[in-house]
Order: sequence, then structure tokens, then C-alpha cells
Amino acid sequence: MRHKLEKMLVFLGLLLIEAHIAYAESSSKEEIEFFLEGLGGWLIQSVGPGIFVIGLILAGISVALGNEQGMKQGALAMAGGAIIMLARSALDLLKSLTGF
Repeated sequence: MRHKLEKMLVFLGLLLIEAHIAYAESSSKEEIEFFLEGLGGWLIQSVGPGIFVIGLILAGISVALGNEQGMKQGALAMAGGAIIMLARSALDLLKSLTGF
């Protein structure tokens, strides 16, 4: 347990250092917003559909083999991919409802 906690603390420390460096290297708020928009677009357009397709393949193979646990995992992966793909639409809906 202690070893796992040490690894997590090291990871969080490195993440904090990287975030600090990235923030220090930008000269304006607009650059950071542009970077985050690009990162969000990349996640939504490539990672989300990729996870969805992997889940679909896993579920299809599991159906062919008759593995119920694999079907559940495939369905969860498909749901995760769909959530990632719909994230921007959900955010836009929440923004319109709250008035931000």
C-alpha cells in the first residue's frame, strides 16, 4: 500500500510541475485557452470514437464466444466512448441552461 501511495504522490508531483511549466511558458490566457480547445477537440474527435469502436469489437467478439462478462465490458467501453464524443454537446447544453 505504501509503495502505491509513493507512486501516486510522485505522479501528482510530476503532473504539477508539468502544469506549472506549461503555464509559465505561455504568454497569455488566450494561448492556454487555444491549447485546451485543441486538446478537447482531439479527445472528442479521435479518442472517443476509438474507445467506442474498441468496445464494439470487444462486445462483438464476446457475443460470438458467449462471454457475458466480456459483453458487459464492451458495452461499458462503448458507453464511455459515447460520453466522450457527446461531451462538448453536453457542456454546451449546460452552459445554455445556466446562462454562462
